[in-house]
Amino acid sequence: MIHSVAIIGAGISGLTAGCALRKYGFEVDIFERSDSITEFGAGITLSRNATSLLRKIDLYDELERSSYKPQGSFIRHYKTAKDIAYVDFTKDFLTANRRDVVRIFSERFIDMGGRLHLSQDIESLDVESGQFFSSGKDSYSADLVLACDGIKSTIRDGEFDVSEPTFTNYIAWRGVVDESNFPQFSGNDQVNIYHGPGGHVVHYPIGNENKINFVAIETGENWEEESWKKEGNKKDLLHAFDDWNITIKEVFSSVSSVYKWGIFERRVPKKITKGRVILLGDAAHPMVPFLGQGGCLAIEDAFTLAYLVNHLKGDLDKIKDSYQKLRRTRGSLIQQRSNFQGKFNHLSNPLLMGLRNRAVKLLVKPNIENIHSYDALKEISKL
Repeated sequence: MIHSVAIIGAGISGLTAGCALRKYGFEVDIFERSDSITEFGAGITLSRNATSLLRKIDLYDELERSSYKPQGSFIRHYKTAKDIAYVDFTKDFLTANRRDVVRIFSERFIDMGGRLHLSQDIESLDVESGQFFSSGKDSYSADLVLACDGIKSTIRDGEFDVSEPTFTNYIAWRGVVDESNFPQFSGNDQVNIYHGPGGHVVHYPIGNENKINFVAIETGENWEEESWKKEGNKKDLLHAFDDWNITIKEVFSSVSSVYKWGIFERRVPKKITKGRVILLGDAAHPMVPFLGQGGCLAIEDAFTLAYLVNHLKGDLDKIKDSYQKLRRTRGSLIQQRSNFQGKFNHLSNPLLMGLRNRAVKLLVKPNIENIHSYDALKEISKL
């Protein structure tokens, strides 16, 4: 039987899993290596494959109050900013500040009786017994351990595979702009995506504080910074997108500071469960952020795991087998689709770019519907 669960990492997957497991009455401790769980201020999109699950574990309503609800997304030409296609969103599509997501989920977890331990770097773990030691040399054990410690997961290292994160040749720039400084044009309050040669740009409102988040992705040969994320030079950003439309340049010019980092990925291991340990989120299936599904899959993982733990009455072998079948397949598929989307967005040949625009008009709506309509609970019921 499973009575106690230890979660390594207080990101979206870890906090969601913690709240879901507490809702079912399990004893849950979350161990976070940092001395706080304040997230880097940036936007996140959550489509209904995730928000429908948040409703079931009572996390949706408060998040909705702190989020923005765009009605749809414009796909635009990088040079002219003219519409190529438009996609309607369902009413529960949210864009939020990642800080708000983590704050709301962590406060809810503590209110539900969960225990959050900060400054706890896990130094060793016995996957068979579920016993582990923190950097303070304290010993802990749990019936189940969830590794939610991201793409650079130390729990995954050596226990599941020996692969390393690899640079994808994508470099991301991110900034947050006050609405009062943002260029005015029809549709600027929706999700806007610009496909261009060798790069793409996305911007959308976040939260309820009149802020707009943008992400600009360019193709780069290497990333040599020790940190994957650093403050960037706005002049370099403007230079990288010098040939793009004036609206995009005005967006970049209006931001006070920009951040820059290399995008890395890591293959999905053959097994995402071992002993008493299960991988969730980026520890299991990190992906390039071109479908807006990283946070969504973390929530799917967390909900699925908690549901299985509760409904399979703590039968660890059945839980692991079911989770492996459901989540490895899903994670691998979306990782592959995200990689393809990156190549698709960054086509540079003029002929292929023209064909891409035609494909967007025909296929963007069914493609988005296919991803957003995934129902984790329905998939569980098929087992």
